[in-house]
Amino acid sequence: MGAVTAFFYLLLLSLWVQDATAADLGFTRSDFPREFVFGSGTSAYQYEGAVAEDGRSPSCWDTFTHAGKMSDKSTGDVAADGYHKYMEDVKLMSETGLEAYRFSISWSRLIPNGRGAVNPKGLQYYNNLIDELVNRGNYFY
Repeated sequence: MGAVTAFFYLLLLSLWVQDATAADLGFTRSDFPREFVFGSGTSAYQYEGAVAEDGRSPSCWDTFTHAGKMSDKSTGDVAADGYHKYMEDVKLMSETGLEAYRFSISWSRLIPNGRGAVNPKGLQYYNNLIDELVNRGNYFY
């Protein structure tokens, strides 16, 4: 798919999201190529929250935001609370017809000391998230 075509589809998708439903705009799945994948993505810091739970250590973003560097003084301490709500979120992805989900990994959750042992609770969270995605039929990357 060329850059112009991809841009066109992203523009249509953004119009779709802004306007409540695709049906209101007259779009259906068949208006897009079969190989086109509808998906979403998250950043671990903006999504997971639970910054001091289950062995997670502070990340560089935690250090940055807790030093008051954000103009609105926000932090990712709770964020979207995906660490606790991932099952509900994956259910919503499935119900809305998303076919793919790209997520990032919080290395401070997975390997809290930056080197060495893997945090079993961090690994379990990502395993649970992947299992939930697979069980709902979503692709992930």
